[in-house]
Amino acid sequence: MEKKATEILEEEHHVIQTVVGVMAAIADGLDAGKRPDCGILRDLVEFMRMFADTCHHGKEEHHLFPLLEAKGVPVTGCPLGILIHEHQSGRKLVMELAEAAEAYGKGNAEATGPLRASLQGLVNLYPNHIWKENYLLFPMTDKILNGEEQRELLHKFDLVEESIGKDEHHRLVTMAEMLAEQSHRL
Repeated sequence: MEKKATEILEEEHHVIQTVVGVMAAIADGLDAGKRPDCGILRDLVEFMRMFADTCHHGKEEHHLFPLLEAKGVPVTGCPLGILIHEHQSGRKLVMELAEAAEAYGKGNAEATGPLRASLQGLVNLYPNHIWKENYLLFPMTDKILNGEEQRELLHKFDLVEESIGKDEHHRLVTMAEMLAEQSHRL
């Protein structure tokens, strides 16, 4: 049986949660006076920009949310408006993380505070955001969309994957796994 579009998004949530766990470990390490590797910080930024935002949020914002709106779900307020706002908040935090990581990599001692704040902001944002989608939005979506609409949405998700490169998705999932392995040594 073919997967539903929401199942694809939930699988991606598991990968994102893995990386959020790495961010939590780094934030805790900073509190303990540990210095994270700049390469890991760069990988976190790349993962969040490419996998979480371009791939995952792209599927939601460009395909799922407009389809739900066409089916009568308002794009303002709850749930779509709130989720879109949280995507925007995540983008801002990733931008702040990128800036702080770059300054940190150049030896700027004052970058530790913004680095920790951006990491903690993402750690605070994503679990609640993912919960809203997994337990509110996706069950609602599965009730609203018929089989044909689910198949069409899956096709559009495939096009998103093709636009970033099929191998890119796999590379980013592998990156998440490697980051998780490295976080045990932080």
